[in-house]
Parts: sequence; C-alpha cells; structure tokens
Amino acid sequence: VRQGWQSKAVVSTQSTGSVVGVDLAENHIEIANEYLTKYRKDHPKIRAEFHAGSYFDIPAAVKALGPFTHVVMQTAIYYAHHRIDEVLEQVSSVLVPGSGVLVATDFLRKSPLHELSEFLTVHGISVMLSEEEMKAALKRNGLEYSGGEVLDSHCVKFNIAKRNLLSKLALKGPNPEFFRAREEFVRDGKVSFQIVMARKQ
Repeated sequence: VRQGWQSKAVVSTQSTGSVVGVDLAENHIEIANEYLTKYRKDHPKIRAEFHAGSYFDIPAAVKALGPFTHVVMQTAIYYAHHRIDEVLEQVSSVLVPGSGVLVATDFLRKSPLHELSEFLTVHGISVMLSEEEMKAALKRNGLEYSGGEVLDSHCVKFNIAKRNLLSKLALKGPNPEFFRAREEFVRDGKVSFQIVMARKQ
C-alpha cells in the first residue's frame, strides 16, 4: 500500500477476489481505509483490508488470513537487500505451497557496488543485489525464479517526469536528486529496474 496506490488495491478485488495490504507507514493505512470506506458505499461486497506492519515481520493478523495466491511488492524490496533472507522467508511463509507467486518490482545492480555509491547514498541503502544474487536468495527461501521483465526505459521516463513535475510545481516531497539518480544510473546501465517473479516450491 502506498499513497496513490490504495485505490488500485481496492479496485483489483473485482478480479482477484480479495486483497490484504500491508505498509510500514500507519498514515498510508489510514488513507487506504478511508478510500475503502468510500468505495464500499457503492460496492458493499468488496473484500479488502489493510494493516500496518513490516515485511521483516508480517503481522500475525495478516498471516492468519493466508496462505495467499500472490504477494505483490512494488519498489520496496530493494531497501531490504541487506536483510533479503529475512524478507523472503516471511514472503515464502504466507504463499500457497506449490502455486503461490511473488511479484516484485526491484532495482538490481549491474555494476560493482563501488560504482554505485551515489545511488546507494541517495536511497539510504548500503547493499544492492545483482540479478544472480537475487535468484540465489529466492532459492534459499523456497522460491523458484519463474521469470521477469526489464522495465528500464519505463523507469527512466517516469523519473524524468517526476523530477520535472516536482520542479515545475515546487512541490514538497522527495529530493529531486532521488529521481535523478534513478534516471541516470538506469539509463547508464549500472542499475536495472525489473519485475521479478518467483513461485513457492
């Protein structure tokens, strides 16, 4: 759940059956629940709920609702590459054995870490995995890599647009350098933005 994404999470229940959202920021959960309350007025049968929590320790209330057919993580997992086994163990524990699928958008390094110091600093992280390191981590935690898609051109265009919008409207928010680093490092082939999919074994 993230600001701007809670509406998609709720609407997606029309095709998926139900959605359970988890976010570390309690204000994001409040926003999601406000939207859900409004949406339920016209769609009383909607099946969605949102919980504050961490992917390092998924709340017991969420685990009790599983196991789940899918876990979707959007541009969040790369903040935890330094503790990747903890996150993937938690994800694996709530997926349906043999068929549950993790779908994550993630930044993966294509260059040595010492060439990525600016990107790491701007994002407040110290570690970034390569594609092969990510595949190995998935396997260690009972998740079999089942494919993915490189979204580098999309990432570059999005971050240019985001940076320009912040500048044009003088909006308060993330430092424009945050988006510039993403744009430049992906464009230069040092970092890749990908969809990563893995199936619970």
